[in-house]
Amino acid sequence: MYAHWCGRIGRRMATTPVVMQTAGVTSRLHSAKSPAAPSTTQRTSTESLPQDTTTPSTPYVFSSENFRRPQLPRGLQVLDVPLETATDAALEGLGRLIHSVDEVTVEKGNFEIVPWPVQGWRQLDPETGDEAGTTEGHFDVHWEGDYFYGTNLAVATSNNVYLDGLGAHPDVASHETQSPSENAIYLWMSDYHPDGGQLFFPVVDGGLPFVVCLGPASKGDDIKPTDMRAFAVPQGVGVYLEPGTWHNGVYALPDHCPARFITRQGRVHARVSCSWVNEFNTVLRIPFSHEN
Repeated sequence: MYAHWCGRIGRRMATTPVVMQTAGVTSRLHSAKSPAAPSTTQRTSTESLPQDTTTPSTPYVFSSENFRRPQLPRGLQVLDVPLETATDAALEGLGRLIHSVDEVTVEKGNFEIVPWPVQGWRQLDPETGDEAGTTEGHFDVHWEGDYFYGTNLAVATSNNVYLDGLGAHPDVASHETQSPSENAIYLWMSDYHPDGGQLFFPVVDGGLPFVVCLGPASKGDDIKPTDMRAFAVPQGVGVYLEPGTWHNGVYALPDHCPARFITRQGRVHARVSCSWVNEFNTVLRIPFSHEN
């Protein structure tokens, strides 16, 4: 599978399979019993999540309209994903922290670009298939009421405005006003890029703390909500994600928004997405702090 191919560092890294190592985490699942109070619902075991869910007969299409304005049904289950502190050790197999935008580049040989997949047994000629390099630009985030949006200005497509999450359960979320703070964000989808890595770095003096939710490339298209892990990225640093790592932008508290990041990623910009809502009837609840 193309998603399992290893990225090649610049034009020098060998094309060996990616094998991701990730620690297991214990998550909590509950259902939204009441539209008025989804955060106080009864909690059940993660075994309640559909573990053998097959691909929906009508897969969710992440068109520009569907990505900006998804129709989220009522009564979605909520999976609480514990927050970990992002360190290089914790991020092993997913990515790593970076201390400047220019720390990871193709020119330095440490930004991974995945060679173009061949159709048969013949191999790519040396120094071909990965020459598109990277594209970069601003990744802007802002809140509209309870709705958190990201805009990727690095890619040459109109499908670059995303509803990245909600500050309240979809049953009670409002576009007009912010609900009482849960200090958390609800995620309805995640995606990965099979063509290369991606980095995010805040564009603000001194940086700002933010959160990411990541899953291992080794899960490929069989990713499940319980495979995802949440990380608090400390102020003053950014994050580099390896090719195939499941993610979905970066998340910042309303007090820090609107906010701007620099993003760099493969110029091909292949994106493969999963709707947690469509496939698992679930949203992921990611806390913004360890106290939550």
